[in-house]
Amino acid sequence: MVMNEFEADEIFGELNRKFANVSLEQASQNDVYHEITFSDLFTYRDTIECSNNYQACYSAIRNIRRYLTQSISNDRIQNVFDLGIQDKIRSILQEPGYDELKYETAWTITNLAYGTPEQTQNLVDTGIIDALIKCFRSCDKYSVKSQSAWALANVSVDSLHYRESMVQENLIGDIAQALGQKCDSICSKLTSSDQYRQSDKGSIIVDNKADRDDVKELTWSLANICRGGFKTAEHWEQYLQAFDAFSKSVSFESIDIWSEACWGLSRVLSNIHQEMSVLLPVLQTISNFTSGPNEYIEILLEADLLNNIWWYMTPDTQHQLRRNAILTISNLAAGNQQIVREVVYSEKIMQSVIAHVLVPGHIYRPDECSWVPSSRSVLPHGKEEWRIVKEVLFVLSNITTLANDDSIWLLSALLQYPQLSITVCLKVVDVLIRIVDRTNQISELTPPTLSESRNPYAEEMIREGVIPALVYLCQLNQSSELTEQSEILQMAITCHSPATNAIGSANAFGLSRHGIHLPGPNIRRIVKGYEDGDVRFIEDAINSIQL
Repeated sequence: MVMNEFEADEIFGELNRKFANVSLEQASQNDVYHEITFSDLFTYRDTIECSNNYQACYSAIRNIRRYLTQSISNDRIQNVFDLGIQDKIRSILQEPGYDELKYETAWTITNLAYGTPEQTQNLVDTGIIDALIKCFRSCDKYSVKSQSAWALANVSVDSLHYRESMVQENLIGDIAQALGQKCDSICSKLTSSDQYRQSDKGSIIVDNKADRDDVKELTWSLANICRGGFKTAEHWEQYLQAFDAFSKSVSFESIDIWSEACWGLSRVLSNIHQEMSVLLPVLQTISNFTSGPNEYIEILLEADLLNNIWWYMTPDTQHQLRRNAILTISNLAAGNQQIVREVVYSEKIMQSVIAHVLVPGHIYRPDECSWVPSSRSVLPHGKEEWRIVKEVLFVLSNITTLANDDSIWLLSALLQYPQLSITVCLKVVDVLIRIVDRTNQISELTPPTLSESRNPYAEEMIREGVIPALVYLCQLNQSSELTEQSEILQMAITCHSPATNAIGSANAFGLSRHGIHLPGPNIRRIVKGYEDGDVRFIEDAINSIQL
């Protein structure tokens, strides 16, 4: 598959969005499930408005909720709003007791808040959200608390003004307290029930679905309400409570809980430290750790480093943070085979790496073999963006197992940019050399089906015009180092590509054919500080050393 432009994948697409609660239920023997229709809604409305029978009201609100969960849609949500039962919903939430009825009501609100911004505003204008906050605080039953928090999180997604009013109401602190208390309650059961135990690594395993769901829903809700978007520093005490709660929930053995807790932690840090006063040195500290012995790196990987750092690698992240995050991956890629394997098999990490193989501020047109400015062509930090590209190429240089048609196409396309800096050009060539060398060795070990062994990756580079692009760049730059590297790549390609005239290709560079001697690995275990000048000088010196 070939991409038409170098734009990052929408890796944040599943974040910061609403979620409806459409969990499937097991009907009891006395409760035969049936399809709820639009016409049924008016009967349920009359029951809620007029009946004093608790069980009848409970069944009515439950069936209205079922109408939403059967097939969640904005039309169905609007149908429920049009019933005009907002006042009754508000009174249910405010009355003491009736936990099961409140749970179904909070579930209904969760799905009503899944709708459009206008529908969410209706919940705010009719006082339902204020009543829901009071319900969350007053109810002791955790299923009601977690469902209420879910509904509030859906509301928070629509507007920073909603989130700001929530933090002004101390809601972050309240949800954090509820999450922390729930985690503490589960931990107290570790020695008294088989449903709660610890793994060999110390993670808490919870077989009780209700408890596990409560932790998951509270963690997700808190993470979303912590998104900020306004002046958050003055609310730092609440964010510290959230930080403490996330540090407890991340102890549970659940990928979903880990993911939401880590997002929550990162949001807390991002909100409190708008000017990167903590984030940048934290990332630099991590990158320095990864420059150490492999056993230290393995500790970081066990702490789920890859799942915590990849989102700092997205193109919309500030370049200082992004560069340090990518430097960390570059250092990992210089580790042992097991460490490199973990990096390669982290899909999010590799997507982020590939997203940076580009000419900053440009889109590649493969039909024209040229780069054209994009809407983001005016970059205030163009030099830094090129440094990030080079950092990414260091990652790829050490991960030769990444080779596939797409990565070769991306790298080959870079060579079509005539203003490509000599350092980036050299690194592109270096990556291509390593890909061909590794795959040449594989082709030699594989019994050939033809009379001559062939390397499909070498042939792909030929089809993508690598050789003529390099000829042009060599003539343009008059660099002896680039000419030498191009010779090595050229020989690597021609050794296993019968379709290419090796002698003729060598003559294009004015070179003679001889043995291939690849440079050593790019070990880049460097320590960097805020002022990068001296370190960059040392770094460039280290990079020139061939082991």
